[in-house]
Amino acid sequence: MSWKLRYAPHLGFRSLDTPLFAASVGSTDPVSQIAFIASLGFAGVQDPWFATRPETDQLRIASALGEHGLAAGCVVCGTPGSIRKPLWTAPGQTARANLERELHGALAAARRLRAGKIAVLTGEDASSPRERQIETMIANLHWAAGLVASEGLTLCLEPTNARSLTNMLLTHFDEGCRIARATGHDSVRMIFDTAHVQSMDGDLLGRMERNWDLIDVVQIANHPGRLEPGIGEIDMQAILEKVRELGYRGLVELEHLWSAPDAIIERRGINWLRQVDASLV
Repeated sequence: MSWKLRYAPHLGFRSLDTPLFAASVGSTDPVSQIAFIASLGFAGVQDPWFATRPETDQLRIASALGEHGLAAGCVVCGTPGSIRKPLWTAPGQTARANLERELHGALAAARRLRAGKIAVLTGEDASSPRERQIETMIANLHWAAGLVASEGLTLCLEPTNARSLTNMLLTHFDEGCRIARATGHDSVRMIFDTAHVQSMDGDLLGRMERNWDLIDVVQIANHPGRLEPGIGEIDMQAILEKVRELGYRGLVELEHLWSAPDAIIERRGINWLRQVDASLV
C-alpha cells in the first residue's frame, strides 16, 4: 500500500536485539525485519547503531535495503558509550583526534548504508564551564560540517531527555537550534524527536514551526515511556498533520517501543498509523 508520509521503522535504537517488529517477525535478524518492513510498504529503515554492527551484518543490511528499494535513516556518530562522553565538547588535539576517529567511522557506515544523515549526541563535562563546552562544540561542528558536506551528508543535532539520558549536553531543542545556527553551516541541522522535545520543552507544534528551516529528521515516539504513537499525551495525529502541511519529504523515523511485546500490539500500532496517515490532507 502507499503511504502519504515516508515512515522508517527502527532495527534497534536501544540495542541491536530490540527491533521494532520482533514479535511480528519472530526474529531479531535485521534482514528478516527489513523484509517485513518492505512488505508493509514503508519507505525506509532506521538503524542508528549500524556502525557498531559486525561487517558481515552491515553488508547484509545494505544489500537488503537495496534489494527492497528502502531508504536509510540517520546513523549515529559514535557508540552507545562514546556519546555519553564529551565527544564534541572537549578541547585539545587528543579530543579532536578521538572525535575524528568516530566521525570517520560514521562516514564509512553512512557510505555503506547509503544514509544521508549523521546524528550528533554528546555528553557534558561537569568540570568544565558550560559556555566553554558549547563554544568547543560549535567549533567542532563547523570543522566536521565541511567533511560531511563534501560527501553530500548532514550532521543532525539531537537534544535528549535529561531524565532518561543523564549527563548529556543538549537537552533543550531551542538551544540545539541556536548551536546549529551558530556554526554558520547549512550542513548542521536538527533532529525533532517528539518524545524528547515533549519531555523537556513541550509546545511541539510551535517549536516545529518556528525552527522548520533547521529540521532535517523527524522521529516519533509518544511520552511518557517512548511508546507507540497512539498511546501517550502527545497528539501524534496533529504532529503528522503539521509535518505533512509543512511539506516534509524526509523519513519519519518510528523510534518507539511498544506498550507490550506482543504481535497483536504491533499490528494495532501499524493499523493506527495506517488510519492516521490515510486521513492526512
